[in-house]
Amino acid sequence: MKTIKKIILLIFLSSSALLSAQKTLLITKACELKSAIAKANAGDVLVLRNGEWKNLNIDFNANANASSPITLRAESPGKVILTGNSMLTFSKPYLIAEGLFFKNGKLESGSVVNFNADFCRLTNSAIVDYNPEMFDVRYYWIYLKGSYNRIDHCFLKGKSNMNPVLGNDNENARYNRVDSCYIKDIPYVAKANGREIFRIWGYGHDDQTGDDGAYFTIEYNLFDHADGEGTEIVSLKSNYNVVRFNTVIASRGGLVGRRGKFNTFDSNIVLGQGVKGTTGIRVAGANHSVINNYISDVSEDGLRLIAGEYYEKSLTSSFAPKKKELPKYLQVQNGYFAYNAIINCGGNGIDVGFSYKNDWPDLQMVLLPEKNKFEKNVVYNCKGYSVNIEIQDKQKPLDVFQFKPNNFEANIIWGSGSNISPTPAGLNMEKPNFIISKNELYQFENIKNNTLKPLSSKEVGTRWKN
Repeated sequence: MKTIKKIILLIFLSSSALLSAQKTLLITKACELKSAIAKANAGDVLVLRNGEWKNLNIDFNANANASSPITLRAESPGKVILTGNSMLTFSKPYLIAEGLFFKNGKLESGSVVNFNADFCRLTNSAIVDYNPEMFDVRYYWIYLKGSYNRIDHCFLKGKSNMNPVLGNDNENARYNRVDSCYIKDIPYVAKANGREIFRIWGYGHDDQTGDDGAYFTIEYNLFDHADGEGTEIVSLKSNYNVVRFNTVIASRGGLVGRRGKFNTFDSNIVLGQGVKGTTGIRVAGANHSVINNYISDVSEDGLRLIAGEYYEKSLTSSFAPKKKELPKYLQVQNGYFAYNAIINCGGNGIDVGFSYKNDWPDLQMVLLPEKNKFEKNVVYNCKGYSVNIEIQDKQKPLDVFQFKPNNFEANIIWGSGSNISPTPAGLNMEKPNFIISKNELYQFENIKNNTLKPLSSKEVGTRWKN
């Protein structure tokens, strides 16, 4: 017993000594910051005084560890204003930046916040209107080159130049996470491809056949009038990513699995509010899961499975691929699409084979989706077809293709039917057991019985205010 007491006493004394060694240091001048970072010990807190810090290039390279990270924080959250060409770079692991406000600055290159290390975190911070004078000057606001990093409870507003708001690197950037952030008022610019809100590169971007991926998680975020290029709000261009519990309000484009495989879209709410160019979820590639999502009042389709491009050889003498080494889109195969509510769409509710034969024969977008399962979805009151299934052209040279069927089970459609007559089995023309009011948000209470209940404003708000 005495031995146990001695051990406990030693642990307590060691912990007390460690706590006493940790310190909080107030930094009042830019010239003090580099020295303070270099001298910081594990567990220390470096505090930037309130006020404007102009042209402050922070190379955060302190020596921390997993049990005792080093924190750089604002004296008061939101009152440390970083302007001019201020930047923040995480250069070593286990570092935290908190409460910083990048406002009305501009860069010539680089990114406003750079994650060049692993296990770092940006929290409770904001980047607002940090734009160059010229639209064509390209930079991200946040770029991740390391792994196991987190961006959370941040406010990102007003990015108006080229490149996405946030990007994940193609190499050595895995298991990163963005959660509980508010992304607002990213203006739409026509014909400015490459302005996704989040672009997630990684293994799978170049159609690699191995089993690696980016493993990126995007959850509990609010996208509010976040238009960008107007096509892809979230653009997954890698394998094994998860997009869940996000809310999208009146933002042009949609949530997109652009390249890669085994991506998941789960329990997202997309409220188009009739805004031109709004869509729900779009996928290309194999083995994706789209489940439990609520999509309403988008101006175009609710759920799109795009046709793939046949790339093995030219089917005609006119074949002129836009990419030299990769098909434009991969064929959608072995996906699982279930328990989604698609309400009041301006286009089709579910579109299977979107863009089939688009630009034929210059492009060979002729690989129809196959071996996908659609289960217990509800499609209600869409202006196009509830379910549009592209029909294969079997004339030469397209007669060489034989696609395996997709499986429909216990789906409910109402307001419009299918383009296929008679309606395929598993698409049941049945009026759902609920009433939808304009601009009112619902969640499924019992998908089996087709019942919905309204979400309160508190429930909607806590999706991203956690």
